[in-house]
Amino acid sequence: MRSLTIFLMFLVILAGTACKEVYKPDIISSPAAYLVVEGVLNAASGPTAIQLSRTFKLDDSASIQRERNAVVVVEGKDNTTRALTMTADGLYTSPDLGLVYNNEYRLRITTAGGKEYLSDYVVARKTPVIDSVGFRQDDKGVQVYVNTHDVSNDTRYYRWEYDETWEIHTFYSSSFKYVNGVVMDRTPADYVSVCWKYDEFSSILLGTTAKLQSDVVYRAPLLFIPNGDEKLAVRYSIMVRQYAMDKPGFEFFEMMKKNTEGLGTIFDPQPSEIRGNIHSTSDPEERVIGYVSAASLEQQRYFISRQQLRNWRFVEDCPEIPVLNNPDSIRIAYEGGGSIYNAIYSPRTGQVSFYLFSTLPCVECPARGGSLIRPTYW
Repeated sequence: MRSLTIFLMFLVILAGTACKEVYKPDIISSPAAYLVVEGVLNAASGPTAIQLSRTFKLDDSASIQRERNAVVVVEGKDNTTRALTMTADGLYTSPDLGLVYNNEYRLRITTAGGKEYLSDYVVARKTPVIDSVGFRQDDKGVQVYVNTHDVSNDTRYYRWEYDETWEIHTFYSSSFKYVNGVVMDRTPADYVSVCWKYDEFSSILLGTTAKLQSDVVYRAPLLFIPNGDEKLAVRYSIMVRQYAMDKPGFEFFEMMKKNTEGLGTIFDPQPSEIRGNIHSTSDPEERVIGYVSAASLEQQRYFISRQQLRNWRFVEDCPEIPVLNNPDSIRIAYEGGGSIYNAIYSPRTGQVSFYLFSTLPCVECPARGGSLIRPTYW
């Protein structure tokens, strides 16, 4: 599971300018910290994770407030119960809930402060398998898409998540390292020219076939990678996760998407109140943010290599900087953010006359935010 970053929009300020006087609206005081519930009850075998947190004011000191030490229980209409355990701050998990498809379940939350929240019953849905993941390239970049279908025509509403991995090669391959003021040869264990970078899903991706005769999703867009992006310079991988949804859940996430991604100008849709299917048992008017659903997870990993693309050019600005082979010059070059990648030897003495430097990201892959540990699936 990847947590969605859910923020309640507390304040909408419209600033306008008159001919001579600037309008300054009154500041509205921030509301209470409302409970936020994120996650899906896994209807298949495998782990379930539910994240509990609180809304907070968006200012410079803002940080996510995790809801700790709550009691979280899944209840079935068949009178079964399944408890989740807090395994990290605000994160409640179960290795396997053992839900039964087409049965109905709800989530009961009791906070450490004694407040109780209850979701509506939802049907445990079986998610259709992902038929394929693919891409199309045009003159602007690469569009990655997903295909799926339900032969029974029962699903109709879908949600996707993904995370990305891509391989990075530095512009220069480094043969030397600088340790405690001394230039040394790199060993294979010191190799820093290849690494892997990761990015987690951050958008709300929805699809529906409700207006189609057949429950077939064809080339639903997942993400667009613009021309020249680093992600496709060597090899790229995307892990796509797919969930079946009910109509109310789809509408909840659709509203979330509008509120979090469609607000930029006065012409965009204005924030709407987000209500899910979770309620306070003691105060029906209390706002609770989130929607509990139950569905199996379908996922598929897909790879794209640079060789599959037409004229993909990732351009780097990597200067070649010769530095005299003396301790002070080398130290100054390193302190200035450089790194050695090669050496120039004197034909007369056979000794190093110059070391070739470049900027750190052009020589050492971790400087570009990558990890030197090769993924197990690579």
